[in-house]
Amino acid sequence: MAMKTPMTRKAALSAAALAVLGSLLAGCSAGSETAQPSPSPSTSAAKVTSEDLGKALDRLVFQGTGAKSTDGGACLVRAAQDKKLSDAAQAYIVGKGSDDIAAVANGLREVSAMDAAIMLSPELGDKFDVCVDAVIPPTPAPDATTGKDGKDGKDGKDGKDQVYVPPNQGQELPQARQPDLTPKFPVPQGTSISSSSQLTAGLVSTFSAYALNEDQKKTYAASGACLAGVVFQAGFSQETLRFLAGGAPIGAGSISDFLPKDEDKKIWKSKDFTSALVDCTASANV
Repeated sequence: MAMKTPMTRKAALSAAALAVLGSLLAGCSAGSETAQPSPSPSTSAAKVTSEDLGKALDRLVFQGTGAKSTDGGACLVRAAQDKKLSDAAQAYIVGKGSDDIAAVANGLREVSAMDAAIMLSPELGDKFDVCVDAVIPPTPAPDATTGKDGKDGKDGKDGKDQVYVPPNQGQELPQARQPDLTPKFPVPQGTSISSSSQLTAGLVSTFSAYALNEDQKKTYAASGACLAGVVFQAGFSQETLRFLAGGAPIGAGSISDFLPKDEDKKIWKSKDFTSALVDCTASANV
């Protein structure tokens, strides 16, 4: 996998731009028929042109870099549409016309909580990174295919002929982060989860494993009781409640991927449940 430049980590959905939540809500749920809520009445759902969306995404992803897409943002548009960003969300992004990803993400949450989660997901971020890398080639890692300091030359000092060589198709790539399903607070089989307070510590632990900075961890801690109340009232099975109370620091994929029952996975991906979780974190008093 190509090394990402500092610019892509800042511009393409950086941690500072996250409105909280992200991969733990999005994950594989982005394409779910039950996960896409309707836009608010105040937001136009009229389909925008790919050209206008490309310009808007170009402004967001390349903000502050002085660079822009060579294809008018077509690669970025394909990425957004591939992850099923709704017409209403696309219209909002174009209408906003902003280069402030944080402001766009916060505003988009009012249009659709799931669209906001898709926009903030690492899956879409990775797709945007590919588009960015096509314009600004990534910097090779030191000692990867060149000299000690990343410069071409046997002694690592002569960089005149430095050439970036992308990994061969058969070359071993860095392993993706693996989920950790080990419970932090083991819950004995058969234990009944009869109050939301039994879920608070576990949910804070699991959600915090997805946090990209200390501010997000503080947000999850502050909203723990609210998150627990939403989960307790959602109608999950006791098996899933015990799993969530255990607080496994999953940290990869979507939490719904690891719930033990399909019925519970549907609840987790549902519009009302997702929106309620987002509201908890958005209103947390940190």
